[in-house]
Amino acid sequence: MRAQLDPSWRASRIKRIRYELYTPQNPYKAQVLQSGDANVLRASFFNAKLPVRISIHGWTGKSTSCSNAAIKDAYLAAGKFNVIMLDWSAISMDISYGRISRQLHEIATNLLEFTQFLHLVSGVPYESIYLVGHSAGAHIAGLAGKQLRPERYGAIYALDPAGLVQLPLGEDKRLAPNDAIYTESIHTDIALLGNPSTKLTQAAFFVNWGLGQPHCPNATAAEFDFACDHFAALYYFAESLRQPRAFGATQCRRCNGRGLFSNSRILLDEWDCGCTNADKTGECPMTVFMGGEPAVPKNGTFYLSTRSKPQPFGYGETVRIKRAGPAKYLHSSFLSNKFVGNLLMKWHNSA
Repeated sequence: MRAQLDPSWRASRIKRIRYELYTPQNPYKAQVLQSGDANVLRASFFNAKLPVRISIHGWTGKSTSCSNAAIKDAYLAAGKFNVIMLDWSAISMDISYGRISRQLHEIATNLLEFTQFLHLVSGVPYESIYLVGHSAGAHIAGLAGKQLRPERYGAIYALDPAGLVQLPLGEDKRLAPNDAIYTESIHTDIALLGNPSTKLTQAAFFVNWGLGQPHCPNATAAEFDFACDHFAALYYFAESLRQPRAFGATQCRRCNGRGLFSNSRILLDEWDCGCTNADKTGECPMTVFMGGEPAVPKNGTFYLSTRSKPQPFGYGETVRIKRAGPAKYLHSSFLSNKFVGNLLMKWHNSA
């Protein structure tokens, strides 16, 4: 309501978006870049000869969270990059996800203008810019990609893209397959905070069927199952940057009469992710790897499973077929925006 009465208030919030640069020269202490300030850019360690990777957090997130640090550290361990963290925490901490969703387009426009500034001042090509978005950040990436056309970013990685509000939206208002040269999504919590759609990106990976990540604990006061599941996509992606062959996956096929998820009601009668000998061996041949650097274009819907403990999570070239984990909170009426927001706040504070 306040933003509607006073437009300058909303503008001031958008201006509080920060772009924090990390490079091999400053892997731990960020340099803050400002769209339109060429002097600050030239005085920084930004190197137009290196690829640009922009990480975008989600609802209740911030650039300094452990999960974002994992992405940044993985890129810098994998090679020489300009890693930029888009921090929109001045907006994302709003307890109302509905209110947040109405501002994603403005944040995406800010991101668009920032990347245009980088391109014009430094000459860095758009195709060498990848956007890595978690949850709502995935849709920010997609909305920025739409506005950049006819140019396109090199890739968008959508890490458990949000589905709370975006589920019924058309392609013009959410992430879509052609928002970058290549788009890939990693789904880990489709039951609540994530998005079960296979139509958001060119390649969609459903890790452990997108339900009940095996390393996530039972719900406790400090860490809730669904929050752990939702953030698992970031840690899987970070591992794929360090080990590009960590997550072998098998392609799913459209079918009739069988569901993607064992003993669940999600995406019934759409996909079969098994293989001929899966019932006997519990394994299927891998067809592609998830994630990695640089992006390797794939197309389709894919399944893979992970270990219950990290180091590593991935099984490498082996695809082990497992039963879908429980989604105890699926279709729970008590999970209001306010309740979920409070739980996420607690999770972030404990992380």
